[in-house]
Amino acid sequence: MAMKTTPETVIDSKTWGITELPYFKDKKALILGGAFYGPVVALFAACGFGKAETVADADLVVFVGGADIDPALYNQKPLPHTSFHKARDDMEVDVYIECVALRKPMYGICRGAQFLHAMNGGELWQHVEGHAGPDHVIYDIEEDCYVTATSVHHQMLALNDRIDVLACTKDQVSRKFYSDTMVIDLDKEGDNNGVEIEIEAGAYHDTRCLFVQGHPEIGSDEYRSWCMVKLFDFMRELEEEVADDDDLPWGADGDPDARYAAAIAAAADAEEVDPQEQIELWRSVAMM
Repeated sequence: MAMKTTPETVIDSKTWGITELPYFKDKKALILGGAFYGPVVALFAACGFGKAETVADADLVVFVGGADIDPALYNQKPLPHTSFHKARDDMEVDVYIECVALRKPMYGICRGAQFLHAMNGGELWQHVEGHAGPDHVIYDIEEDCYVTATSVHHQMLALNDRIDVLACTKDQVSRKFYSDTMVIDLDKEGDNNGVEIEIEAGAYHDTRCLFVQGHPEIGSDEYRSWCMVKLFDFMRELEEEVADDDDLPWGADGDPDARYAAAIAAAADAEEVDPQEQIELWRSVAMM
């Protein structure tokens, strides 16, 4: 049952103990297709979201779980562990461009988190060991508390200098991390690090992207609540920024139509260039 008031963070012995869901009044979400689509829709409906038919009509666009994303989106070649659907990637890239052009908030779940990370210039570990299995405890850096998250993924976000890391695993879960150019083996003799950060939630504020690596739609009541409270706070912060934001490319009182047209035109032009140049062009549009 979704509560009708603003959620407050309650920490009991550093463990997230809230099970109530926040209520998003008068909001509509466009939820793209993918894994656990029905439970995702049910979760957002329980939080008060209505259904949006288009990006323009949406207050939030949700990228859900599913197959891996094309490693070309983060400038890598596929490993044997990696399996992706290019048609879905292409469709979601178009949606992402439209969201950025119209300044629409985006929320990523599992694969959706990895996709939004890649579209913001991030790279992935194409395969990690130990995550596609039991739930594990994650640490909320902002609230200094713990919550148990689902773990059904075999890929993971790689740290960069732009991502705002909101949560990571409490303990080291994976001991091996694979990209197309390196393998990190924390158990290898002579390893002098012993730790590799495992990102469980993050944000790119300039493109209005928030994401979680787990699946709240099939998680515990506490994890569902934690994920949706994070989203509630993120959207509230965006609304407060927009209220007096004069730093937008078209000005606070302007019209985004020109930017939208430029973004779509750039995407169309990119079809005639090299795939990697196309990716860089998409990213340049996102950062306009």
